Amino acid sequence: MWIPHTIPKSTFNLFEPSSRSYAIATESLSTDENVFCKSDDFGWDNHTPISLKHRCLDVIADDFARYDPTTLLERITSMNTVYFVETLNTSLPIPLVIDVPDGEYWRRRFYDTWPNFARKPWDTLETDSYKTFYLTKYVSEVIENIVPSYMDEDELATLLGACSPYVTAIHCKQLCVSSGSLLHKLRVLEESKKNKTVMPPADPVHVDLELVLNHLKNVQHVSLVYGPKTLTMDVGYTTDLYKFNIEDMDTLGRGLESSRYITNLAVTNSDLDSTKLSRLSPYLVECRCLEEIDFSYCKLRSMGAKSIALYAKTAQKLKLLNLRGNDIGPEGVELLAAVMIKRRKTSCPAIELNLNMNNIGDVGAKYLAAVLASGVRPFTNLRVRNCNITEIGGINIVRSLEHDRGLRAMEIDNNPLTLDVAIAFHAMLKTNFNITYLSTQNCNFPETMSIFFNTVAYYNRFDKRSEFEYMDITDLYDDVEDEYILQEENVSQELESEIEKESDY
Repeated sequence: MWIPHTIPKSTFNLFEPSSRSYAIATESLSTDENVFCKSDDFGWDNHTPISLKHRCLDVIADDFARYDPTTLLERITSMNTVYFVETLNTSLPIPLVIDVPDGEYWRRRFYDTWPNFARKPWDTLETDSYKTFYLTKYVSEVIENIVPSYMDEDELATLLGACSPYVTAIHCKQLCVSSGSLLHKLRVLEESKKNKTVMPPADPVHVDLELVLNHLKNVQHVSLVYGPKTLTMDVGYTTDLYKFNIEDMDTLGRGLESSRYITNLAVTNSDLDSTKLSRLSPYLVECRCLEEIDFSYCKLRSMGAKSIALYAKTAQKLKLLNLRGNDIGPEGVELLAAVMIKRRKTSCPAIELNLNMNNIGDVGAKYLAAVLASGVRPFTNLRVRNCNITEIGGINIVRSLEHDRGLRAMEIDNNPLTLDVAIAFHAMLKTNFNITYLSTQNCNFPETMSIFFNTVAYYNRFDKRSEFEYMDITDLYDDVEDEYILQEENVSQELESEIEKESDY
């Protein structure tokens, strides 16, 4: 018996009898020959001939490639479509089935393609449409696995054109190179003969993203990694796998320039340095809609940070800048800080700045503090984890927050700060009602003070500071002092035990 997928599962529960009812039904079956059907037995018609209507739909599904999909789906009634999408083959080419309506077919195809898929909480694509989610993930994987030397541009253009109305994001965890291919070697050999010199092996070129973005007209999010996500026995490790040619910046830039709706750009875990970024920057200036840029875990260093600062100066809609793990020093932070003031004076939005895992030190912290103290509210979030900021830089930042009312969140974890910085935080937070998230883990702060700071931020988040009793520093400091005494006693005990062990030897 065919049961449509449109029937809710709760309906089946109504047909499932209780254990008592099932026992009575079983007893009746053994005594009464006229009782031949149970309410929860849906296989009673397995041996009856299939209806002509369903037989026709099965034939159409088997030979779907012979029909015009648009006309065919318009002629099939809604109830027949319910049956049809449950039987249609899930391995047919995408352009052929692109007109199949969202729902059961795309759900089946999704889990047939990725049976063990588990959606991550950080997936940026927010949709309940199986069709949109499938096509977005499928197109991203196609782009990931394209080897440029063997790319069929016409076939790729057909696929991208069919998927364009549904794909709003590209998330490529890798981009393949063709440096090991025969065509690549022949190209290098031809260049050597033409120039009559031995050409050094050029950096590998990746997929033409201009071609991709020209066909995907509705893309808003682009996330790329220039390098493989896994290494196999067939593909051994070489440095070329993680390099990319400066020409890749031209193809990416021209693609971004032609896209109207791109708001988020991410190039992460790649060999993106200041030279390549300088090549990309003129194209970024033409992307008027960019709101978020993520260049985390690249090789920008201070020169790259200066290029980003020059771009940010005129980026009217930029709201987030992630430069995590780029080995940026104080020189790069200096220009970034100066640009933030100019941005606010020209009515540009405040920025969420992520400088985690950069070596900005106390000098870089001083530049950030000067911007915060200017009163122009340059940042919404400021993240400076693992930035080698010591007591001097920490106090500068904390005292500057007394003059800032725009910062909503701050992360300053894993920096070698001191108790004096914690005391400065306590004094600042007493009159600060705008910081709703504050993370100070592994900063040499006593645990009682870290918990107190988190509590203050929590009450700020829900506008309940009037209900919060702000502890005086003298009361809190007694607890702190006791905690430090315990820590010193533990350290001294450990030293004594080590000395005793050495004396025994």
